[in-house]
Amino acid sequence: MLAANIILTGMMGAGKSTIGQILAGKLARSFADLDLIIEQRAGITIQEVFRRYGEAQFRTWETEALREVLTREYQVVATGGGVVASQENRHLMQGHPIVWLALDSSNAARRLTFDGQRPLLGSTLPGEDGDLTSVADQGMANWQRLEQQRRWAYSQCDWVVDATLPPVVVADEIAAWWQRIAAKQQPWEIEHLRVEIPEDSYSIHVGHGVLTNLGSRCRAEALLEQVLLVSNPTVFELYGAEAVGSLQAADLKWDTVLIPDGEEHKHLQTVESIYTAAVKAGLDRWSGIIALGGGVVGDVAGFAAATYMRGVKLVQVPTTLLAQVDSSVGGKVGVNHPQGKNLIGSFYQPSMVLVDLQTLRTLPRRQFLTGMAEVIKYALIADRDLIEELEKHADGEVPPPTLTDWVRGCCQLKAEVVASDAQETGYREGLNFGHTVGHGVEKVAGYGRYTHGEAIAIGMVTAAILSYLRGYLTRSDCQTVVRLLETWQLPTGIGQLSVPSIVATCRLDKKVRAGQLRFVLLEHLGKAKVGEVVTEEELTEAFRIQKEGGP
Repeated sequence: MLAANIILTGMMGAGKSTIGQILAGKLARSFADLDLIIEQRAGITIQEVFRRYGEAQFRTWETEALREVLTREYQVVATGGGVVASQENRHLMQGHPIVWLALDSSNAARRLTFDGQRPLLGSTLPGEDGDLTSVADQGMANWQRLEQQRRWAYSQCDWVVDATLPPVVVADEIAAWWQRIAAKQQPWEIEHLRVEIPEDSYSIHVGHGVLTNLGSRCRAEALLEQVLLVSNPTVFELYGAEAVGSLQAADLKWDTVLIPDGEEHKHLQTVESIYTAAVKAGLDRWSGIIALGGGVVGDVAGFAAATYMRGVKLVQVPTTLLAQVDSSVGGKVGVNHPQGKNLIGSFYQPSMVLVDLQTLRTLPRRQFLTGMAEVIKYALIADRDLIEELEKHADGEVPPPTLTDWVRGCCQLKAEVVASDAQETGYREGLNFGHTVGHGVEKVAGYGRYTHGEAIAIGMVTAAILSYLRGYLTRSDCQTVVRLLETWQLPTGIGQLSVPSIVATCRLDKKVRAGQLRFVLLEHLGKAKVGEVVTEEELTEAFRIQKEGGP
């Protein structure tokens, strides 16, 4: 792992070559510059390569040079700014840490000289009136266009640094990051998932230690300069210093507001406290809100972001397994009402989701298990093979690589579902398996008696029994659902809760149409069946079977 090459990328003017040489000296590595290699092979400058052969040929030579350079180890490699835009190049760079040297347009304009040495910025010849200013303006317009096109690819890098700082400072930051990795032997690779929604696409970054990079990603990827960090006292005590330190290091203007912990505080009064903090901090429409915490923090802060000044940018930083695999992705934000859960809300997609798996190390066992309820849900509705894997690991500690795979897989599935049905008009309803009854259980039992995941586990058993009564699941399949949840120490029965009260609460579910209860059932293990109309008599019968221990 430590022999891997450190690859630097970023826009023209970011200082890749200068920083690369300094970094190589600090880490006692050799240095390779792709542009220099191409020039040496072609016997002409990059400018001349573009003039004679065009950009397509340059990109071919660039990939060839990259492939050869990466056959060696212990290097710092400076690449051209367009390298990461190629899927073939990204494949070649797998297994090597990639650092984005982020640069904004104002600093780029101060650094760049439009002397013809950068072909993609356009001609340096003055216009008919002899005005060189217009040439610089056009060059910067080209730079901004390229940066916008490439930003999504840059965001897929493993680490982001502020390239506006002096080169020595930037090199020091990268060296410090790499030395931390070397000392802890922790993985640097980040899984990057893309939620493709027209005009609202965003990335989910899943990895270890990524919280330290929050500030740089907020500035470079989400284009934020001022943020309000929303958290609760428990999470902030654990991770507040790290998050705030990252914001300070990125030179972001920041303020914090802590909201009470627990589902019982997920209401409009808590949202109002966030509005008050935002006004006091001077947040405007170009600012952002960061949600650092579990599902309650994410939902409440997300609703505040969706409605403050008619919407400011939202960054989700989930710290619980439940939030990481489910609530932080997809844009469903909102609060509870005395009559039901999540009755007040909106669809509001985040600008970025940052999942730091190291936050799970401090998660209490009960909270970890409540997150596992959602992982089990994904297995039951979409991945039958995962059911067997979950059964195999239920009796002991989950190996970190396995847990990483589960988190990534759940995020990937949800990203695909959300991309196909962002407003939950049909297909996305499958993600609500177990939630109709689960929300009813939470309300009837009183928020706090059951965690969200525990209530959803109970609801999944009810839905499985309904699926059995409809003839979709066999008795054995239904028992598999119950056994899997029990193996993960999750509740499966409604106990002494009032069946009529739960049924009445289910009638307030958002999937109810024309007064009819609509459930997500299972067509078979690993496949959901949405939009099933269920009568109150059927639901009551399912509860009777559930109280008796299942079919």
